[in-house]
Amino acid sequence: MCGIAGILSLGAEKVPREDVLAMARRLRHRGPDGEGSYFGQGIGFGHTRLAIIDLSHASDQPFADEAAGLVLVFNGEIYNYVELRTELEGLGHRFRSQGDTEVLLRAFAQWRTGAFARLNGMFACAIWDERRQELVLARDRFGEKPLYLARTGREVLFASEMKAILAVRPELRVPNLRAVYRYIARGDLDQDTESFFAGIESLPAGHYLVLDREGRGTPRRYWLPRAAETPRRHAEAVEAFRSLFFDAVRIRLRSDVPVGSSLSGGIDSSSIVCTIHAQKLALGLGEQHTFSARFASAAHDEGRFIDLVARRCGADRHDTWVEPEAFEAAFAALQYHQEEPIASTSPFAQWMVMRLAREHGTTVLLDGQGADELLGGYTQALGMFFAHWLRTGRLDRAAGLLWESWRRYGSLREPALFGGYYLLPARVRDRLAERYFGSGALLAPAVHDRYAPAHAATIAPFRDRLRNELVRWQQTTQLPEFLRYADRNSMAFGREVRLPFLDHRLVEFCFGLPPQWLMEGATTKAILRRAMDGIVPDAVLKRRDKLAYAPPQRSWAHGPLKGWIVRHLEGAARRGDVFDGEAVQAVREGFLRGEDDVLAWRVASTEAWFAEMVDRAPGLPAGCE
Repeated sequence: MCGIAGILSLGAEKVPREDVLAMARRLRHRGPDGEGSYFGQGIGFGHTRLAIIDLSHASDQPFADEAAGLVLVFNGEIYNYVELRTELEGLGHRFRSQGDTEVLLRAFAQWRTGAFARLNGMFACAIWDERRQELVLARDRFGEKPLYLARTGREVLFASEMKAILAVRPELRVPNLRAVYRYIARGDLDQDTESFFAGIESLPAGHYLVLDREGRGTPRRYWLPRAAETPRRHAEAVEAFRSLFFDAVRIRLRSDVPVGSSLSGGIDSSSIVCTIHAQKLALGLGEQHTFSARFASAAHDEGRFIDLVARRCGADRHDTWVEPEAFEAAFAALQYHQEEPIASTSPFAQWMVMRLAREHGTTVLLDGQGADELLGGYTQALGMFFAHWLRTGRLDRAAGLLWESWRRYGSLREPALFGGYYLLPARVRDRLAERYFGSGALLAPAVHDRYAPAHAATIAPFRDRLRNELVRWQQTTQLPEFLRYADRNSMAFGREVRLPFLDHRLVEFCFGLPPQWLMEGATTKAILRRAMDGIVPDAVLKRRDKLAYAPPQRSWAHGPLKGWIVRHLEGAARRGDVFDGEAVQAVREGFLRGEDDVLAWRVASTEAWFAEMVDRAPGLPAGCE
């Protein structure tokens, strides 16, 4: 896990050495264990290293193969590097290190861009091919690791985080009002290739980009969600799911530094912790450490379930109590690392967990993110599946879902409300989201009129809409935002997060399952619950609520954070080139009367982003050194 940065000078002009080194300095939090650089004709690479696998200098970066004319900088982990190394050795390759970095470079030398589809991991990488005079950039299937680009006309800059680019090209600190519109109007974050800065783009997940000496090139997709062949018998499918999940966890335990787990008390993170426990003896692992966020609000605290899992697994448990006063004190640093607005206080809970892990010397944490998007775990999935059964004429299953929803939750709201929602096309849903859950009218007329048609591009690789809706969650509307939170929060403290549910083998397996095996009646993530039967405590498997590290947002907003929100609403009302002052004042007055805080938070968090990331002079805020 590292920070990468570089500059391709168009026309092979000399790359300013001080620019590349300045970019790398901005990424020291991502790689506190070392720095390196490479300079060739018209190319410069910078790297900061967080040593995880092969702690020796043999795996330092940039990593060069002079004979092949290749130089690599790489951020992430290739979990199947052991198997790939064996295959490459059989093809005649020889290695001088024990890590995954060299495996990636040798794989590229062997298969060129075809290597990326062979990787099981999270990664963002840049490879300079001296012979072909090409810069190759690539990003993992789901975008767990970030990679940003800026094209200035005389050069192409790339980096793990936008702050590295802005450190040397501060003129790019110009807000992208299309992204601002989509967040305020519909709550959309981290979509498409755009960032919140107009001159900086993101390489899409699952893509690579080959740039020639003049900076020409178009991103190409190397992975598209697909459905793997699955067993026809339910019991065999449950066993196959368990086997794949166990292996996804196993290879993510490969490390030469301490590995622990984030434990929320929910089904996803509990499954990981209990799977590690089940494999501990076979893998020769020592005591497991877990890290959890706790809340004073009994309705939001999951301490009882955390305790059940920790006791079952004999884990050394570490808790951090998350308080709203700490959020306000840490916000400048949190925003600096996140780089774009945050949609709630929930990312702060994860921030505190990563800080706790650093305090206890645990470098790597496994986490349960991705399970909800893979298995339909959110409450609105009840409506998604209800709509699917209606569309396919399975009224018996639709009726069964309604009955089970009433019996299980005492309500028909989710399947009825969201069912109608998911019967509509995606673009119509976007318009409804703007009308009922956001408001483009909060923006200045010039911004609204110009960007109102802005919609995110989507892919639809399957014939049925249910699977395509899950793809949309993974690729567009849900997961990218959460992956950004996880990457920046962990990297802020020099920690690494690994996500077993995003093992592409498991993802493709689940896309091949019949929908009724993902949701049985109104029971979400049914196949995971069945696979973990006897492994995870029953009280956790039978949970009906879903909290997911969620602080008591509303009580915080109308209590300790009220002043923070009001100050930023007032600032937004004065930012007339972006917001409609009268409309924002109306939101402020409603918020002060105790009305819904969603729009108030959305506007306040955007104004806070402007204040911290656009208005202030480039540099590190206090606490970010």
